[in-house]
Amino acid sequence: MNQVGRAVFRPLDPEIREDPYPIYARLRREHPVAWATTPASGYLGFWFASRYDDVVAGLKDNRFGRELMKVFPADAFPPIPEQHKPLYGMIANWMLFKDPPDHARLRRIAAPVFTLRAVTGIRPRLEALVAAALDRLPAAGSVDIVSDFSSPLSIDIVSDLLGVPERDHKLIRGWVREITLGLDLVRTPERILAASARAAELIEYFRALVAAHRRGTGDTLMDLLVRARQNGEYLDDHELLASAVFFLFAGHEASSLLIGNGMMALASHPEQYAAFRAGAVPAKALVSELMRYDSPQQIAFRHALEDIEFRGTRIRKGQTVGFGLGAANRDPEVFPDPDRLDLARDDSRHLAFGIGIHTCAGSNLANLEAEIVFTELAKRLPTLTVVGHERQESILVRGLTKLFLEFG
Repeated sequence: MNQVGRAVFRPLDPEIREDPYPIYARLRREHPVAWATTPASGYLGFWFASRYDDVVAGLKDNRFGRELMKVFPADAFPPIPEQHKPLYGMIANWMLFKDPPDHARLRRIAAPVFTLRAVTGIRPRLEALVAAALDRLPAAGSVDIVSDFSSPLSIDIVSDLLGVPERDHKLIRGWVREITLGLDLVRTPERILAASARAAELIEYFRALVAAHRRGTGDTLMDLLVRARQNGEYLDDHELLASAVFFLFAGHEASSLLIGNGMMALASHPEQYAAFRAGAVPAKALVSELMRYDSPQQIAFRHALEDIEFRGTRIRKGQTVGFGLGAANRDPEVFPDPDRLDLARDDSRHLAFGIGIHTCAGSNLANLEAEIVFTELAKRLPTLTVVGHERQESILVRGLTKLFLEFG
C-alpha cells in the first residue's frame, strides 16, 4: 500500500506547463496515484490520480470533499493574516468549495438560469455578442485571439448575464486575472496580497450592483440571486455576493481558455479544421473533442474527510487529492488513440466539466457559447497560422495568455 514518499510528479516544472500529456501517460502506466509536490504557499504536497476510472470514482466518492473546516477544529489551521481575509472570506462562500447540504442549496439558485431551455433562449444575445467581438478584429494580418477576442468576449458574456454595465467589463477583467493568480498553485505571498486587495474591490463593486438590482425587475442571473435573497429562502448577504463573484469567475476563464486551446489545436491540425469548415463535422462534436483533447480545467482538488484506502493508496484524513481531469481525458482505456485530435470522435465522456455533485452548472452555456464562437471564427478565418503564443502560469487550468494567429 503506497504512502507519502518520493515525489514523482512536479506539476510546476516548465516542460509540464507546455505539454503535460506525456507526463500524464507515464503516470497512468507507472504511478496512477502519485505523490506530487509544488513550492506553492500552503501546499506541502498532494496525491494525483491520473486514470479515468479512478478520477470518476474519486469525484463521486463522498469521503472526499471541499470543506476541511468540518474535519479539523479551527485552531488546527494557521490564522489568516488580516490583509488576506477579503480573498479567503470571498471564496469561503463559493459553492465550488462547499459540501452538502450547503452545496445543493447554493446550486439550486443557478439551476433555472443554466437549464438547456434557458440557455437556448439567450442564443440570440450570445450571437450578437460574438458578432460584436468579431467585428473588432482586423480584416487581415495578425491578431492575438486570446487578448483581443476570447478573453474580452467571455467577460462580456458572463457580465451580461450578471447585469454588469459594458463600461465596467475591462475593469472586471483586471480584477479576475489578479485574483486567479492568487488562488492557483502558482501563487506567491505577493500574489495573494494583490489578489486579496482586488477581491475587496470586487466585492464592493458587486455590493453596489446588488443594490441597483434590488430596485429593478430584470431577469438576469443577478436579479435571480437578489430575489432568492429577498424571499429569505436560500441566501444570506455574504452568500449572495460570493455567488455573484463565483459565477463571474466560473463563467469567464474556462470559456476563454477553451477558445484559445481550441484554436491552437485546430491550427496544428489543418485537415481537421478544413473538415469543420466544409460542414463535415457538427459544431457540437467539435466542441466536445476540443474539450477532451486539451481541457481548460486540468485538476479538481478534494480533501480526504477521513482516512481512506483509495486504489491501493493510503490517504490520510486532511490530505489533498488532485483528480486529473486532463489526464483522464487522454486515457487510452477509454479514448482510443487519445493523443490524436479527431473531430469525428463520437464520444462525449470527457471530464472537462468534472463529474459528480460539482459538475459544472454552466456546461450548457459553455457548450453553446463555444459552438457559436468556433462556427463564426471558421467563417472568418479560412486558414490558421500560429505565429506566437504564451502559456498561462497555472496548473489548475491550462490555457494561453496570448495566441497570435495570422490570417487574411
